[in-house]
Amino acid sequence: MVLSSRARILRRLIPLFLALVMLPPLGARGKKETPNTAGKRVVASTSWVAAVARASGAEDVRVLAPLSFRHPPEYELKPSDLAAAAEADLIIYAAWEPFASRLADTAGSAGTAQLVINPTNSPEALLADARKIAAVLGTEERCEAWWRTFEPFAEGIRAEVDAAYPVKRAVVQRMQSPFARWLGFEPAGEYGPAEPSPAVILEMVRLGPALVIDNYHGPSGRPIAEASGAAYAELINFPGKDGTLSLEDVFRYNARILLEAAR
Repeated sequence: MVLSSRARILRRLIPLFLALVMLPPLGARGKKETPNTAGKRVVASTSWVAAVARASGAEDVRVLAPLSFRHPPEYELKPSDLAAAAEADLIIYAAWEPFASRLADTAGSAGTAQLVINPTNSPEALLADARKIAAVLGTEERCEAWWRTFEPFAEGIRAEVDAAYPVKRAVVQRMQSPFARWLGFEPAGEYGPAEPSPAVILEMVRLGPALVIDNYHGPSGRPIAEASGAAYAELINFPGKDGTLSLEDVFRYNARILLEAAR
């Protein structure tokens, strides 16, 4: 049977048509897929470390020290915590945490990746730690997206606190110094984290501070404020208090406490 010229043309075009149908849409060709961390289990030593991990783009984050702990580094790890750490894809902790060595040993024996960060509540330091985590998880795009919103948010916080404190001479508990300096306060003196002796209290009072910035996780500066007549603000580093979870929550909470103290 002899095919007509039209039939022969259709017969040649059908394979080409099918090939075109199987091609991905133009917008999808060469498109880089967004990293998916849903299957990557991250274990964070404390809520502070976990907040930085989430800023980096991590999704599945388990926190070992309960949020209810006033001073999370004092938490004593349980066997279930170490078992969870051994099953994680990445363990993140701060070098100064008392239980850091146990987490390092667990990671080493289980062959689990581990990362040490040094969280301090200044935006630039937080960004550096978040980028460090993102480089391991492959979530750099998510991390940069977080920073594009966090940076102007933090600058708004700083401007609001700056306007409330025309005099920025302060005495600061050492663990709050990075945040206080970023806000623009001028630490005339630092104390702690140990309980200040009567001599240290007298020394701080003689500095004539307008504000005493204390640390909620180990407060000891109220006697300085009472003796000097300075305003008093007790700030947090670790999320947990009053429902705080994220880095944004911590900055909002601290700004509210400072603004209340200024009044």
